[in-house]
Amino acid sequence: MPNTSATSAETRAQAAAAAQEFDGQAGAAIHRQRRSLGLTATEVARRVGITQRQMSRLELGIEPLNLRLAIALGAALGMGPAWFLGLEAARMPEALGITLDDAHENWAHNLTLNLARAAGTSREH
Repeated sequence: MPNTSATSAETRAQAAAAAQEFDGQAGAAIHRQRRSLGLTATEVARRVGITQRQMSRLELGIEPLNLRLAIALGAALGMGPAWFLGLEAARMPEALGITLDDAHENWAHNLTLNLARAAGTSREH
């Protein structure tokens, strides 16, 4: 009988890795587009109603990108509303056999881990 706890943990780990890869690719795409337009992170942040710190964290891939913000950033940067679907990482969850619901299920936990990693600590349980 398969160990469902281990399988579940493995699935969560794969989902977390896919989410981090997506956030990193999305952040890099946002950064490239912003720079190509000659805009500062502060200018774009003001346009979409977030702080400059949050904008920087999005560009670094350490803050998860939600759908509403992705669309707002796309509009502010002259990118189509589904710009993020073209990213290679957008297909990763399905390629790993993970549903999008599974990939987004533990986003808060992933954010905590990313923040801890960025701060130089580890808070994995």
